[in-house]
Amino acid sequence: MSQSLYLHVPFCDHICAYCDFERCRSHPLLMEKWCERIIEEIAEHHEILKTCYIGGGTPSALPLDLLEKLLQALSPLCQNAKEFTVEANIENLTPEKCRVLSSYHVNRISLGIQTLQDELLRIIERHHRKEDVEKALQMIHEAGIHNISVDLIYGLPSQTLNMWQKDLEWAASHPLISHISIYSLTIEENSKFGRQGIEPCSEELDADMYESAIQILKSHGYEHYEISNFAKNGRRSLHNIQYWKYHDFIGLGCGAYGLENHVYYHIPFQLNDYIKGTLKRIEEIKSKEDEMFECVMMGLRLREGINRHDFLMRFDIDLADQYKKAIQENIQKGYLELTEDSLFCTPKGFELLHEVLLVFMP
Repeated sequence: MSQSLYLHVPFCDHICAYCDFERCRSHPLLMEKWCERIIEEIAEHHEILKTCYIGGGTPSALPLDLLEKLLQALSPLCQNAKEFTVEANIENLTPEKCRVLSSYHVNRISLGIQTLQDELLRIIERHHRKEDVEKALQMIHEAGIHNISVDLIYGLPSQTLNMWQKDLEWAASHPLISHISIYSLTIEENSKFGRQGIEPCSEELDADMYESAIQILKSHGYEHYEISNFAKNGRRSLHNIQYWKYHDFIGLGCGAYGLENHVYYHIPFQLNDYIKGTLKRIEEIKSKEDEMFECVMMGLRLREGINRHDFLMRFDIDLADQYKKAIQENIQKGYLELTEDSLFCTPKGFELLHEVLLVFMP
């Protein structure tokens, strides 16, 4: 039985220029009907969860009363969770919402900062400014939630290396932030940037920005524990580690994904059908070979790599036997290390993970 749950809130107050996620603009009546439906779904579950993650979309876009109803429905599942994360946007997070989140066992907030440069915030069509970030962090902390993660994006239009480094220095030195996720901007076809024909930054600048992030965050005591994630004081994302270790997780709400008993599923983003209760999830039963590759692909994102005993227990074959040729080839290139307990990337392999994985592909 899965001990992790992802719940997708599809609503946003506005759509950012880079975004192509499964979401729609906030609408009071739709939000209310969606909330009624998701609560019915939650009532069908009785798992005792170790981790829960509410993402989107923008969970903090929900009105206070609906947010409380949602958390109240989840409470029996999450009251003993080690980690209960909710994504939030600065523009619609209020002290009242923070207090409600805290009162229903939420102990981690993932805050979408993206950048601290006001000119870049305007370009990507975010509605907060740098001064609002500090207010939001204080608001969360004062509500009793002290595990705060922030998202930062690099490779934005007109963003310079110096701008990126300033963002990193500010976030890394902030006493209330303990986790930082960094993302390279991807120009999605159906995003506003995609429709405008915005070009991604050069590969050279992208690489320089990534490498500078590693250097700056490490210098401030952050552990680079996953390709795009850095933690201070041991505050890794326990929920996301379930994905990277290829463990089962429940997906709830239209737009969500899940993995249970070797069945990978997606709940399509068809809001009206979801509200009516007629929406069927799309299931995919992967071959053993595909599952093993996905386990490798996700596990090598972690600095600690893949636990060989876990792989053996899941697939009834030793990782070193299944991928003998691919492992040896990568070891010779200096990309991988194999021990009695695990397979993991070297620092060089960590930066070239795509190349490492090519020889593992079925």
